[in-house]
Amino acid sequence: MKMQPQSFNEELVAQKGLQRIATWGKVMGIVMMITGGIAALSGLIYFIVGAIPGAITVFLGYLTYKTGAAAAAIRQGGDTRALSDLFHHYGLYLLVSFIMFAVSIAVTILMFLLFGMFFFTSFNNGF
Repeated sequence: MKMQPQSFNEELVAQKGLQRIATWGKVMGIVMMITGGIAALSGLIYFIVGAIPGAITVFLGYLTYKTGAAAAAIRQGGDTRALSDLFHHYGLYLLVSFIMFAVSIAVTILMFLLFGMFFFTSFNNGF
C-alpha cells in the first residue's frame, strides 16, 4: 500500500514563518543593539576605531529589528509596503554582513602574511 503525501496549508506555514520572523527578529534585534552598544563603548576605551565593530553590530541589530517589525505588519494586515520593507532591510543586512565577512577574511590573510614575514625574518636575524 503506497502512502499519499500529506497536504499542508501553505497559508498556515507562511503565517507561522512570519510569526517566527516577527518575534525572533525583534528579540534578536534588541539583543544585538544592546551588545553592539556595549562593544562600541568598550572599544572606545582603547581607540575610536575599536568602536566600529560595535557600531556595525548596532546597525545590524536595527536592521534585524526592522525586519521583525515588517513581518509583524505583514502578518497583521498584509501590507505590501511592509513586504518591501522586509525585503529591503533583510537584503541590506545580508550586504553589510558580507562586507564585514570579506573585511575580516582580508584582515586575517594580512595578519598571517605579517606573522609569516616576522617569523621567517627572525630566523635570518639570529633569534
